[in-house]
Amino acid sequence: MLLQRDNDLATDDMLMIVHTASAFLKHDRFQQHFIGHDLTYKLLDVVSRLSPASETLASQPDLLSIGQDPDEDILSSLLKAATEILTDISAISTFAQKYTIDSALVDSLNQWLVSQQQQKQICSCLMLGNLAQSDPVCREMVNRLGLHDRLLDILEDQRHPQASYAALGFLRNLALPAENKPTIGTQRTVEIIARFWSHDVNQQIQHASVALIRQLLNNCIGNVRWLLESLSPDPESPAHEKTYMSLLLLLFGRTDDAATKFETGRTVATICRCISTSAQGLPPESTEAIWHRLYGLHHDIARPLAMMISQSRFPVLRSEGWFALALMARSEEGSAAVSEVFQQLEAFGVLVSTITGQSPTSERPATGNTMSSESNGSDRSPEQAQKMKDKDRENALVLVNELLRHTVSSEFLFLE
Repeated sequence: MLLQRDNDLATDDMLMIVHTASAFLKHDRFQQHFIGHDLTYKLLDVVSRLSPASETLASQPDLLSIGQDPDEDILSSLLKAATEILTDISAISTFAQKYTIDSALVDSLNQWLVSQQQQKQICSCLMLGNLAQSDPVCREMVNRLGLHDRLLDILEDQRHPQASYAALGFLRNLALPAENKPTIGTQRTVEIIARFWSHDVNQQIQHASVALIRQLLNNCIGNVRWLLESLSPDPESPAHEKTYMSLLLLLFGRTDDAATKFETGRTVATICRCISTSAQGLPPESTEAIWHRLYGLHHDIARPLAMMISQSRFPVLRSEGWFALALMARSEEGSAAVSEVFQQLEAFGVLVSTITGQSPTSERPATGNTMSSESNGSDRSPEQAQKMKDKDRENALVLVNELLRHTVSSEFLFLE
């Protein structure tokens, strides 16, 4: 009924049918039938037909507030259910095999990205994001179709949080191949993403935006430079001494979301690794200039890393933090930044315990939904866990030696 373009079908009946279809499509047999018989187009047509009505109702809050339009909730539920089915179906390998990047379906979803209806944008981002699971496909989507530009247009709008969140996830997939990072990571990209850090927006969106930046910075020194660009080109402006990285560090200090804080720390660690790795292919003066800009304009750059090493729930995060701090301490400016965070009793206690092997009373567990179970290191064997601790101790000792070499301080002398 629903898939036969029956315009007289009541929305509540349509909702019941879609929910029933959703239950059936949990099973492989029905999924393959759905894909094999091109029923995806039929369900996309449902979303296309109902989106305008949903947008119209959503734009009339005076009517909704007094309950004069009961269809609004039904339409919203129907669109959500249909989108969930399409998202689940598009994640199946058979779907990607049938609908290649040159298919009419991908072309239709591409057009939905520029639609004024946010439900179409959301559906397109989720489905195309599921298709963007291999480097060749991601490269084609960026270099030939230019989908990243359309996603940036969605993010620049910022009126629809759900569309922004879906676009951030899709763009992060596109940023995985190394070849795509310089293409996506332009000044415009950094400016648009940084706006999510300057305003009080949904925490999930802020976390996703930081995760996207971290992905773009990974082994891409050009994008690191963009993040360290001044907010104003005018030397007389106070904003000239502030960078996009400054905005990220302000977000770190302002947010109470642990996931965003840890993602910020991982971003700092990614920057340190990227600069160190790129040093092999850059003139020494160029590398030194990047380090100088990182430390000179961001005196609190080590704070996110201190949070990473001061928690016990995620060993992988903790090890990542120790490695980045040891990298920082290799230079005089970096040692000064690192030394500052270890003036705090909690961080200093963690340093001592990591070297001596004694558990600090100040170490705190992480809170919040910060990492997936497959990446947090909690499922490692005792032998693996001990190797991680040994590596942390090694990095902590390197850090102390560098601190003593650059900024000899009585607080660290007893550790020699």
